[in-house]
Amino acid sequence: MRRLADWLGINRATLGVLVVVGGLGLSEEIWRNFLSIYLNVRTGDLTKAVGYMGAYSFLENLVEGLGYFLGGTFAHRLGPRVALALSAVPMTVGFAVLLSMHEPWAVVAGALLLTSWDPLSVPATFEVVGAEVPANRRNIAFSVQSMQKRIPKIIGPLVGGLVFAIGYWANLWLAVGVLVASVIAQIALLGRMKPMPDPVAMPARAVLASIPPDLKRLLTAEIFLRWGDWFVRDFAALYVVAVLGRSPAEYGMLASLTALTALLTYIPVGKLADRSVNIKPFVGVTFVLFTLFPFSLTLLPKTGLPLMAALCLTFILNGLREIGEPARKAAITAGMPPRIRARAVGLYWGLRSLLFCPAPLVAVWLWSHVGPELTFVTGGAIGLCGTAWFLWRVRLKA
Repeated sequence: MRRLADWLGINRATLGVLVVVGGLGLSEEIWRNFLSIYLNVRTGDLTKAVGYMGAYSFLENLVEGLGYFLGGTFAHRLGPRVALALSAVPMTVGFAVLLSMHEPWAVVAGALLLTSWDPLSVPATFEVVGAEVPANRRNIAFSVQSMQKRIPKIIGPLVGGLVFAIGYWANLWLAVGVLVASVIAQIALLGRMKPMPDPVAMPARAVLASIPPDLKRLLTAEIFLRWGDWFVRDFAALYVVAVLGRSPAEYGMLASLTALTALLTYIPVGKLADRSVNIKPFVGVTFVLFTLFPFSLTLLPKTGLPLMAALCLTFILNGLREIGEPARKAAITAGMPPRIRARAVGLYWGLRSLLFCPAPLVAVWLWSHVGPELTFVTGGAIGLCGTAWFLWRVRLKA
């Protein structure tokens, strides 16, 4: 078991991270995938539901960007152990809001708090992997963490879709129960993590200047890519259910299929990337498949294939886009200065989220004026710009 754990980049510290990622992720995924469907049912108006989702997605990215800044600061000053423990606090408050208020605006506010655990925990995750895992195990360590993120994305939509058929509140209370269990487990495990070195004082401007030029170019490429992705990400469920006429349970199955596809790639690709001198091809595949998803969701259902077969193929392609994610994270970990890694990662992710946060609002405007299909195609074209920039100008090293 020790040899297997070492092969997978798992130790006492990374195990604590896996519990946080898996437990809080499952609690979110049971409920999160059905937010747009619930808003559509609650308002009784697809246009209003699209508007609420656009506002939610804009605010989610805004809050996420600020969360990354805070998460980087917490992990740098307080250590990753405290930062990971604090990540469960906004989710707990979010569930309290959802259980006490039922209006669509309150549901949006609660959902924003619910998803805030991830940006608060990401810089601490990078700090733990960078400090505790050897360089030749970082790709596989991030692969294992990505698997732990995707397992909730497989189980959550399936379970959530079935429980959602019973009722919205049954779905919500199940998510709360998972949160409570995961918080108890993470408190027990995080208490065993060793303390980190004293933090280095450095202003944000100096932290930004310390990020290598290639990672800054990668950040630029990612911003374009994520702009395109947010033209479709939170609108895919509405499109599949309200436009194409499939059921929430069928959409839950498609979302799980995406996560399962990603899950199957992580270990073999992670080990292959650990042994490769050049990891850019792995990340390049991710960029290309991110770009293809909006096009495939629009065009494959019109090819004459049975609708569910076309959608399954589309969501499988969407899952394959995770092939290069562990390699990208390993490259960022290797490139950031070790003593300020958590702050630099928080700054990187925070700037990325803040700069693409208007994308969902633009998508809502396009959806209302030209329809969902042209909205998705426009997103794909923007993502194509980011992919071209990455392939042309970005160099990466593990």
